[in-house]
Amino acid sequence: MMIKKLYISFITLILLFVTFGTVTFAWISLSTINNIEGLSLAASGGDELQISLDGINFASQLPAESLYELFDDISLVDVTSTDGLNFQTGGLRDVAPAIANEHYLSFDLYFQTSVVEHHVYLVNNVSDQVAYDTSATGTFVVSNGVMWTAKYDFWYGPGEDDLVQKGDEDRYYASDSIRISITELLDETNELDLRNELDLNKIIFDPSGDELRGYGQPYGAFSYFFARTRHYIYLPETTQEVSYRLTEIDSLNPYQALDNTSLITVLQDTGRVNEKNKPIYSGKVRINIWIEGWDADAFDAVENDRVKIQLQFKALIPPEITD
Repeated sequence: MMIKKLYISFITLILLFVTFGTVTFAWISLSTINNIEGLSLAASGGDELQISLDGINFASQLPAESLYELFDDISLVDVTSTDGLNFQTGGLRDVAPAIANEHYLSFDLYFQTSVVEHHVYLVNNVSDQVAYDTSATGTFVVSNGVMWTAKYDFWYGPGEDDLVQKGDEDRYYASDSIRISITELLDETNELDLRNELDLNKIIFDPSGDELRGYGQPYGAFSYFFARTRHYIYLPETTQEVSYRLTEIDSLNPYQALDNTSLITVLQDTGRVNEKNKPIYSGKVRINIWIEGWDADAFDAVENDRVKIQLQFKALIPPEITD
């Protein structure tokens, strides 16, 4: 992985949870590269879907103070991961494990619901329909972009003739190199969650949707890094387990998943009921968000870019039980 002065100075993260038309949302703001000054987390919908940071205190409103200790003194730098769980620094830096909430953003969320359809998916990538100063319903990662003048000739790619010459100026986007992993965890607060860990769900999502500019390409940032440093680093021999799309939903039934591409968690029966005597289902996921250092668009040009991230989750009927 290449070393670059790749920091994000402002990230707004909005988590949007949708269950049967009821919206539950949260937002987290990183005001500087080193810490989060303003945090807030809110939810609506009552028993439709509630969220928690500890799996005990579920509520539709969580105070900002409850998040401060999770995101203290963060400095996002380019790291790499092939599985969305284990992260490393590298390049001209010593190869070493990356530290959660120092080099990349990581947090756990608990879900709780009493609806029957309790398979939760990440859905509706609208990144190509949203600009930095606009918004939309759905999942998106967008950034303001940074105007940058190339100091060296390099191969931008992916075509052989896609070259950038010294002095060329263009806008480059940090959002193009963002990765999001969501890993289902055993819910330690639910004694009935006895599943095998090998059966839990995990996804890595590249919201750019551009497979040709993905992990470990010889052009783009890799080519520029070599032109700038004259220091050759071998491309990775491994691959990144990444999806460039999200689950599709039946156009005739907005609650029917057509595939399990972005299934993130199956909420489990807790053996408890709510005040309406409905079973309570719960689940837990870990969300990691990072700048992928082996992405073709991880240029050091974007060190001062501003990024907005919104994630939309929806409870759907999985395809295997449609009959």
